[in-house]
Amino acid sequence: MSDAVSALESACAELTGLTVQRDEPLARHTTFGIGGPADALVVATTEDEVARALVATERHGVPLFVLGGGSNLLVGDGGIRGITLSLSGALAELTVLEGGRRIEVGAACSFPRLTQAALSHGWPPAVGWFGTPGQVGGALVMNAGTRHGEIGEVVVEVRLADAGGSHRLPRSACGFGYRTSAFPPRSVLTSALLQCDSHKSTEVEALTAMAHEQLNRRRATQPKQRSAGSIFKNPPGDFAGRLIEAAGLKGYAVGAAAISDVHANFIVNAGAAAARDVVAVAEHARAVVQQRFGVSLEWEVRRVGEHR
Repeated sequence: MSDAVSALESACAELTGLTVQRDEPLARHTTFGIGGPADALVVATTEDEVARALVATERHGVPLFVLGGGSNLLVGDGGIRGITLSLSGALAELTVLEGGRRIEVGAACSFPRLTQAALSHGWPPAVGWFGTPGQVGGALVMNAGTRHGEIGEVVVEVRLADAGGSHRLPRSACGFGYRTSAFPPRSVLTSALLQCDSHKSTEVEALTAMAHEQLNRRRATQPKQRSAGSIFKNPPGDFAGRLIEAAGLKGYAVGAAAISDVHANFIVNAGAAAARDVVAVAEHARAVVQQRFGVSLEWEVRRVGEHR
């Protein structure tokens, strides 16, 4: 038995009472439908269980990856070593406070559920979240949203767990930016307190109509095949999709991974695509756009695990 396998066995042995699935195919847990196996997929339902997983992995030197809703994610064909942590149970709860002015929400809560709750209490920024998949934790990490509103705008504070317990972090320390944040390493987001001072219950109908209108426009211009969402961040003052389309790359494919004919900033899984196919398509698009327009596209989709 190798040292890595022995360390993983020891870490998993400390997690009695938690659900542990060995060699779980992560393609089942991503919107791309792509990804090799997790050595161990562990489900934590409380903040204490998250802390236990963090303590066990730190004690035995085992890598830890936190899996959210599986959107905006490309897992390598070799899978993920160590423990992959999934949140559920009490960490998926949502509570509306102060007549709809505040919402306390767990990191494992569905982001569409949070969006609907915010809209139903007249939160204008939620228009920008509408139609975004995944979980709240991932939405916070990526500061999800559009020009109509990003989730970071309404954060009061977040709660994180680490090997030392749980901590609160104010919005000012979260480092929210365009598709980014700056949470401490070796910590796991467990919940967030959100506040919208501009909420107006009288505007619910108008905001909901605006959100549906925006979603309908997005659906008309985005592929229906499996994907991870926009593959690249938009460069300053331009759009990644426009540049890729202008380079004549719509439909470019490697294996079953292809640049969408509908929206050029989406790479779709047209069948049984492998992660290496997606990377090959994306890197070709980056190279051509760099050569043609002098613009370096930056990945928006997170690449994790072993890419072969």
